[in-house]
Amino acid sequence: MRVYLPFIIFLTLSSCSKIPVPSILAPEENKSIQKVSFGKEPLNYQSILKNYLIANLNNYQTAKVEFINKPSKISIDHLGDNYSGYRVCLSINEKRGEYYIGYKNHFFLINNSQIDLHLYDSGLLTIPFEYCVSRNINNEYFIDDIPEKSVDAMDSVKLNSEESISYKKLQKELKKLKIENKKLKKLDTNIKDLAKIDTPKEIINNKDNVYISCIFENMSMTYVFNANKETFKLINKLDIIPYVVSFNDAYIVATNEELELTINRVTGKAALENKALRKGMCSLTNKTKF
Repeated sequence: MRVYLPFIIFLTLSSCSKIPVPSILAPEENKSIQKVSFGKEPLNYQSILKNYLIANLNNYQTAKVEFINKPSKISIDHLGDNYSGYRVCLSINEKRGEYYIGYKNHFFLINNSQIDLHLYDSGLLTIPFEYCVSRNINNEYFIDDIPEKSVDAMDSVKLNSEESISYKKLQKELKKLKIENKKLKKLDTNIKDLAKIDTPKEIINNKDNVYISCIFENMSMTYVFNANKETFKLINKLDIIPYVVSFNDAYIVATNEELELTINRVTGKAALENKALRKGMCSLTNKTKF
């Protein structure tokens, strides 16, 4: 197995230098792949990479790994040698002391369950874009033509983590949350329907209610008075506003905060007082018209 981590020669050049990377150091894709062997497809590539990282990363316990793509065939020439197999790219964030150094792209080439090549962004060496994802002409856009809706990813990453306990637990919790969310939406709809329908039905079906229609300066107000229950309410469409009520055989006096309504039960005359006094006329009936 041949594995290339940053080479000693890299150390002779500053990572901050603007000197271009010599072409001999930068890997190039091999277009003539008729005679190369890619080996068996690494179905267990996650296990292969995990074991490799444990053996080669310092403080691997704290390193964070993100899979960029799933395995696909590639053949490249690097430092005079040819490497063929299945490429997998990871983005790895390692910890140095108390701090993480930031995510770096890592390129792995797997052939017959062995990692034949490992390259990563070192400041001097940069992993080419084509090494990690497959270009798709259907995903190419002019900037002005980028659709408003989401664009399909070039490489969909589907890990075999379904077998892990944590993944199954998350799936179970997500399914449970979806069911609970449906129940809450249904309950919320039922509550809204009750607020719109049940309250008016309760008023209409109560035979002890007296319905009072008053007009104050061309403004129509509708009230419901119940002497047995000693209740007085303003009905504004589907809104019900309760009043504190006192009454005798001749008058009804209902108050709501600073508003006071006085109704003469004999003549129907009414006065609505809230800073300004407005006079009106009320009519009473024991039932609604419809």
